[in-house]
Order: sequence, then C-alpha cells, then structure tokens
Amino acid sequence: MEHHMLLVDIAGRFTRDGANLSVTTGGVAIAADRADYVRTLLPPGLPKWGSCTFAQAKEVGRIVGRECLAVGAITRDLATPAWQRFWEDSAAHESMLNRLQRGKAGLLKAANIARSMALIDGAVVASGHAAYLSNAIERAKANGPITIGQTLIFDDELGGESRGLFIELWNGARPQPRAQAVGVTFKTCDVRLTTEQDEPLLLLPDYVAGMHHCVQLAGAGTDKFPLAASEANECLAPMRNGKFKIGKASFDLDYRSMFGDAIASAETEMRRRYPNG
Repeated sequence: MEHHMLLVDIAGRFTRDGANLSVTTGGVAIAADRADYVRTLLPPGLPKWGSCTFAQAKEVGRIVGRECLAVGAITRDLATPAWQRFWEDSAAHESMLNRLQRGKAGLLKAANIARSMALIDGAVVASGHAAYLSNAIERAKANGPITIGQTLIFDDELGGESRGLFIELWNGARPQPRAQAVGVTFKTCDVRLTTEQDEPLLLLPDYVAGMHHCVQLAGAGTDKFPLAASEANECLAPMRNGKFKIGKASFDLDYRSMFGDAIASAETEMRRRYPNG
C-alpha cells in the first residue's frame, strides 16, 4: 500500500480583534518510507521559522522542494462578520458549559475550533495534491482500486481533552465518495499531535506556513517576521515546481450550525438548574 506522511502547522494568531486577522496553514506530504532520510537532511540546531536566518530558510525551501511529494498553503481571512459571530456564540456556549461542568470547555473555544479546522484544511490540501501529482486517479482507472495510507502529524497546540475531539473532527472530515468512485481510497493509519522536539519534520510545514504568511502580509507593517517578504518569497521558489498548491478563503463557519444540538442541550440544562438566572 502506498503510504504518505502528512505534516501540518499554522502561522498567525486566532484572536477576536487586532490587525492582520488572518492565519496560514502549511502542509507537506512525504513518502513515509523516506521520512527517516529527510530527517537527516535538516540542518543541526534548525530553529522554528520565527527565529530563522535567511540561509536556514533557503535550505528548508530546497529540502521541501526536492523531497516532498506535495506542499500546500491556505490563508484564511478572519476579518469577517462570521468570525465575530463565531467567537461570540462560542464564548456564550463556553460560559454555560463552565458553569454546568465546573471545567474548561476545551475544543469548544472559538480559537481551538478554528485552529483544528485550519489544521484539517492543510492536511486535506497536501493529501489531495499528493494524490493528484502521483496520478492516482489515472493509475486506479488503468490498474484497479488504489488505497493510500496516511500518517497525519499535526503541531500540537490543543492539549488535554481537545486532542480526542480533534481526532473525531478529522475522522468526520474525510467523506470520500468522489475519490472512491474513481478507485482511490485514503486510509488513516495514525493521527498524532506532537511538537517539533519530538518530530523534527514538523519544522517543514512550520517554515512553509510562516514564509507564505509573510509573503501574504507583505506591506501590512504590523506583524514581525524573521525575513523580509521578498526573502521569504525567494525561499519558497524551489517549491514552485508544480508541487505547491496555494489558496485563500474567508472564515465562514457558523458555530450554531456546528454545535446547535449541544447549545440547545446546555440551554435546557441551564434553565433546569438555574431557573432564576
């Protein structure tokens, strides 16, 4: 079975207000049987994107362009009315749950949900582009059904109870009727949330996300990056060999559509326990 390793990280901050309300997700796909080799290519002591030098970023760009099956970067604009409503509805729900359960609402925080969906975006883009570049559909039509195994590794900023809920979100995010109709099936072999210290290959999407985010915000003037936008753009150049799939979108999720039943249940319980408010 063909087996891909997908690694995903995010640049930018999920805040309600502020300048440059956007985030960029970077995802890379690597042939799983080459992961050990690619780890040996990382320069010793390579820092995260936020502390890198131009020379280090150029080297990462060369590694990604040469060794990755596919690369993806999706920038999502948070300066939308939908994001404001999402944040407000999440805060109201979280307040009820904290009162009812006397604990944290975990994944149901707006920032955690948005971060989870952004991580999933990155994995889906890298996964689909890797399959496209490998001519998976053509091979399935010519030779019969193909299964592509996937090990997914995400930068872990969630923690605690949110990890299990995140994995549920991922498992529910991969309906495959269109792919299976042409003979291609994606099989999730493992999902891990970890850090660059435990999985150094996470530095690759960290740099992809950071460099693309830097380029997207060129001229905005308030975010601090380790490189100028022109330098980051130069470092991305080796990936522009057909492997780099990019996209833009605006945040348009509706919290009540996602968690309407849970909100209704919490509201009912609040009225039962606290009839006087």
